[in-house]
Amino acid sequence: MSTYKTEGIIIKRNNFLESSLILDIYTKDYGKIEAVARSARKAKGKLKGHLELFLWTELILAHGKSIDTITSSLTIESFSNLRNNLKLSYGVYYILELVDKMTVEEYQDERIFYLLEKVLLFFDELANAATVETGHCPVSTVAASILLFQINLLDLTGFSPELNKCVFCEKPIKPDKNHFSFSMGGVVGKECVQQKGQSGDFSLSVSDNAIKLLRLFQFKGGDMKEYSEHLDKCFEIIRKLKADEKSVSESVFLINKFIEFNAERKIKGFDFLRKCAR
Repeated sequence: MSTYKTEGIIIKRNNFLESSLILDIYTKDYGKIEAVARSARKAKGKLKGHLELFLWTELILAHGKSIDTITSSLTIESFSNLRNNLKLSYGVYYILELVDKMTVEEYQDERIFYLLEKVLLFFDELANAATVETGHCPVSTVAASILLFQINLLDLTGFSPELNKCVFCEKPIKPDKNHFSFSMGGVVGKECVQQKGQSGDFSLSVSDNAIKLLRLFQFKGGDMKEYSEHLDKCFEIIRKLKADEKSVSESVFLINKFIEFNAERKIKGFDFLRKCAR
């Protein structure tokens, strides 16, 4: 039986038979894969504790006829600070579900793995700072991190919204009274909103501040090196960001609705995300 080695982040796990697990893992080399971990729930199983949600791990897997089997797992990063912060963990459950719902098995894009890795590391950094300094994280910082993940995942999966010109008339977007069309995939200028009326296309109004935030984080395209530089800039923006909580929360809500429209299913983790903001 042939084997292969990769590193990945556990995005979903379900019990299987009496003592095993079925796992969805977003890997660096193969994209999203599904694998079975036999006897992983046994008290003395060698994989016990090495396949938790959002664990970053090095894996050895054996090819199988219908599903591959995890034979070894070595933890690279456990995100221990994050695991001890319940509110930030709610945000993580949400982004794990986004990856699961917005990616297909074995479509590989290292940039998606890198995005997930960087956001988890940033959340772990926030959790550590919260423990050491204040006991809590600024809501706007957490929400901005979620927004960064949302808009970048859309960019990398081919659903990048149009934010600079009207999706109907293609004229540059001007401030005030704009809408966001889910079916057209972007911002509708106020002139077109007035002409066409608030039909089903105009799912939500969108503020000028929300549009600015979305533009800040949007990835314009490029290779891994360019993407790494893009994310570094985005996290620096988040560290210094002084946007009001309402604008950031509005943007997160809007983009979640756009993701649900494209995924054609509800993102259940959004309820956990709301708990994170309380």
